[in-house]
Amino acid sequence: MTSWAAVVPLAGGGIRDVGPDGRWWVAPAVSTVVLVLCAWLDLSVLAGTGMSGPATMAFCYAVPAVLITVSWLLPHRRSLRPARIGLGVTGAGAAVLFSKIAALGLMLLLMFFVLLCGGTLEG
Repeated sequence: MTSWAAVVPLAGGGIRDVGPDGRWWVAPAVSTVVLVLCAWLDLSVLAGTGMSGPATMAFCYAVPAVLITVSWLLPHRRSLRPARIGLGVTGAGAAVLFSKIAALGLMLLLMFFVLLCGGTLEG
């Protein structure tokens, strides 16, 4: 239930609620879980190959982590809910995209070395 102090009339005749948002934490929490899961999967894949990965991963996940951190730090107002959702989705999407690009690049690099050493793709 909203109080009258939290309701602002709009020019088109509608009203917009700018009061506190009780569910402000949902979008940042989901995007944080996606970020951590992507980083964990990338680090576990790189650990299996023997490549050093934590420094590279920290650099590549810096931008998604900053976006998700900003989504946590925005004021807990209902009018900022779309901004929190947008920042969280952008950060999580960048993390997922990077993890897919990293996995694809690692696979192509491995295939290149196998073919370079005289291996075949059939067996």
